[in-house]
Amino acid sequence: MSGKDWLKLAVLILVPLSAWLFVLYRFKQEQKAVIYPSFVRYESDTQVRINYFREKWNIKEGQRIIYPFPMRGFVAQLGKPPPVGRGHPVLFLNIGWIVFPEVWDLAIREALQVPSLHLVLLCSAGPSPEHWEWRTKQLREMLKRFPSERVSALIGEQMDYAFGLELGGILCVLCDGVGVVRVIEVYPSLKRSPRWGDEVTDWRPKLHQAVKKVLDEFFPKQSR
Repeated sequence: MSGKDWLKLAVLILVPLSAWLFVLYRFKQEQKAVIYPSFVRYESDTQVRINYFREKWNIKEGQRIIYPFPMRGFVAQLGKPPPVGRGHPVLFLNIGWIVFPEVWDLAIREALQVPSLHLVLLCSAGPSPEHWEWRTKQLREMLKRFPSERVSALIGEQMDYAFGLELGGILCVLCDGVGVVRVIEVYPSLKRSPRWGDEVTDWRPKLHQAVKKVLDEFFPKQSR
């Protein structure tokens, strides 16, 4: 074959191949846009759901919260039920899927420094019975790290719908002794990293400070 023939052959092979690769690239980009929505869109959708449940369950400052939460699907109470509206303040701490004591130990110990305060850990159950079982087991192990009658946990299938997760969700809700919501705190911005140790290093102090801010806002310094 002459040089021109080889050139024609190369063109006939490379042009369709390039076009196919371009089409494949565009398809992957469009697929990614559909399957992996942006953080902005996710936060917007989360806010819509949270606002719905805030209205439905009275999770609004100055309103008496509806408790027990009228959740559907799988729900499990671990530990002693909190005395909501029975003379003791209650802090609902939304830990979402992050059922790891190394993330929450500072925040939980900060809350337990308030003698009259009861703490309820709110946990997302996940989408399937396998997730429910695994998360419940994790939660039981976590509660063993904080052996107090003032600490309990509530795990539910609808929990992340009502409170959201760490991206745009509610971190905690503080109710006074008659069950009226006094403080609502959203999640701070948390670092994303492929290394769990880096995330713990970032999340642990931020979540601690967010919980401390809520407690400082409601409880006098001398009572802690």
